[in-house]
Amino acid sequence: MNRYRLSVPGGRDQSTDPQTLTQSAAYWLDREHGTPVGSSGTMHVISLTELSRSVQAKGHTVKPEKVDEITLTPDTERDRQQIKGLVQSSLRRAIPDSLYSFQFLQGIIRREIEFGGDGFDFGAQRKHTAKVHITADGTVLLQVEASHNLVTMKSLDKMVSEGSDLPSWRVEHDTEVYGNASTGYLRGWSDLRYNDRSDTLGEVISEYHEGLLEEDVRQRLIETNPRLVKVDYGGFTGDQVPRALKLSPRTEQVEEQDYDFHNLFTSRRAMKPDTRFDYLKTFVEDLSPLPGFDLQFEPGPTNHGFDYLDIRGNQSRLVYGGGAHASKPSTGLKDHGVFKSPEDYWVGVLYPTHYEDTYKQFIGLLAKTLSQWGAPAGTSGYPYELGRISEYTDVYQQLREETDVVVAMVPDKGAVDDFDGFEDPYSELKRTLMRQGIPTQMLQKSTAEEINMTSQKIPSDSFTNIVSAVVAKAGGTPWQIEDMPGETQAFMGLDVTRDSQTGQHSGASASIVMRDGSTFAAESTTQQAGEKFVADQVEQFVRDLIYDFADEQDEPLNRLTIFRDGKVHEDIDEIRDGLSGLDAEFDIVSVRKRDQTRIANFNGTRFNIAQKGVGFVDREREQGILHAFGKPETNDDNSVGTPRTFRLIKNSGPTDIETITRQAYWLSEVHYGSPARSTRLPVPIKYADMAAKYVREGYVDPGRVIHGPAYL
Repeated sequence: MNRYRLSVPGGRDQSTDPQTLTQSAAYWLDREHGTPVGSSGTMHVISLTELSRSVQAKGHTVKPEKVDEITLTPDTERDRQQIKGLVQSSLRRAIPDSLYSFQFLQGIIRREIEFGGDGFDFGAQRKHTAKVHITADGTVLLQVEASHNLVTMKSLDKMVSEGSDLPSWRVEHDTEVYGNASTGYLRGWSDLRYNDRSDTLGEVISEYHEGLLEEDVRQRLIETNPRLVKVDYGGFTGDQVPRALKLSPRTEQVEEQDYDFHNLFTSRRAMKPDTRFDYLKTFVEDLSPLPGFDLQFEPGPTNHGFDYLDIRGNQSRLVYGGGAHASKPSTGLKDHGVFKSPEDYWVGVLYPTHYEDTYKQFIGLLAKTLSQWGAPAGTSGYPYELGRISEYTDVYQQLREETDVVVAMVPDKGAVDDFDGFEDPYSELKRTLMRQGIPTQMLQKSTAEEINMTSQKIPSDSFTNIVSAVVAKAGGTPWQIEDMPGETQAFMGLDVTRDSQTGQHSGASASIVMRDGSTFAAESTTQQAGEKFVADQVEQFVRDLIYDFADEQDEPLNRLTIFRDGKVHEDIDEIRDGLSGLDAEFDIVSVRKRDQTRIANFNGTRFNIAQKGVGFVDREREQGILHAFGKPETNDDNSVGTPRTFRLIKNSGPTDIETITRQAYWLSEVHYGSPARSTRLPVPIKYADMAAKYVREGYVDPGRVIHGPAYL
């Protein structure tokens, strides 16, 4: 390969991330030279052929300057990543433009309408994500995901009548006729018509559109002179002609506008394994040979590079009351009771005064079920009035002093919005009780009514989840993992959450789970600068855990596994150096959730949903793929289609990837708040995410250590 340094005449803007600039420059150098180009470290790229011309990337002029020629081999991670970049660059050229539109490999859209279209306001197209993987022996694997892309078939003028009430829809410019792409929200009808002069624009609107709008469309609008609508674009509100707008195809807006299509979309998007494979096979067959490589993809499933693991088999490592085993937690709890009951504990039930009948039936069921499970508790009820937020803050003062956990009954979400003087008590009750150190289990009225109706003889799934969480939050252990593989004594989950409204990364947290599945503690901070923990913060989490573990367990912590949600952005060498004075050994493992390879069972004729507990490991690359949710909890006709997997990547540490994969599976089986259905993720990650959410939403003060599973 030819390797180039990227030169930026005049210097790089310090606000521009150099890695992002490198990736952008590689993309534009590829487009400019017509040859595969990939990144090769910060501000360096590689190419199969010579690069000579400068490009514009991220607002910078970038010039390639050849520094040397290199040979890449797939037996090292660094070289595999560089080969992968080149193959991805070539793959973009192998996708036929006549059939697909795309800018990035994460969003490849087949141009034809798959369903909907004629007779509907909306349509759906096939959408694919393509990811390249390079095995240690140099085999190129292509992972293709299938989904659907919603499109609006009609412009806004075909969907609304002039002068009618306009919903606050999100709309977007129809770029098939209008040159500027933008989105905004409808804010009613304008006083202006198409041929009027706009003081904001300083000219007649129809004249302003010359060159922006398709000319034949513009001429028809001049003739009809339609009324304009107001659009809130975020920074300003402007007047726009309905013909230049389309309804943004959000699922909630689609349901409101075209209920029949929404039903069709809902039923078609949950693809079963056979349907999914047919879509992927069609996509791969559409690809031309990759230019620059002697490479043609074969459409078919493969386990190449991976060894099969049947982790669960016919036995369960989950143990319940009396040391009994069961195939799944909901069955084990109902048949054998909890592994360990809290000692002499008290459960309080808060309820709005006019929910008294619902409360009386529920608290009786709760006390009865706890007793049946071998975890009898004292119970008390406490009414409260619905009102303003400030009226909920001191509700906890009613509780008897020995209360260990509270079930707080609240109205359904949105139920009090239309009543003057009432505000939803959910967040304030949760916050004020947690600040008093009282774990809470929130319960919406409709769920309580459903429980009362269905759980007289056998607890419903919802009730099983609630009772299990109550036991755990009060200090009990609903069930345990027996004989966890490997030597690891404790597992730490690290997560950083992002507030979707503000874009602020916040609530970085660590949660600790013991090897038997019991929850130890969670620790949280707020206001991260981004997705990355600072090394000092991770070191503090680990040091705190090691010393707290030794104090409470009366033994040293010698082996720890750290599960990092998502990509490990942190400097592992720096973290290890900061912890070099400790005696404990630790593994660092990233858990990748999005867009992972699917696992299905092939019987020689068709694909079916696989058993949960099936996994694959690539020992050379130290990766595992785990199918933690599937049969027997779902079936081939399930409504969620093909269950998702997650990928484990070992970044550092002494434990082998097969053992880590087995551990991760059993850790997905001990979410005490979800015994009715397995979670997809190992609970250290799941609990860290929930603890971070508690901090972000103000239920818990930043920096506070939460002991036990209070945040289930």
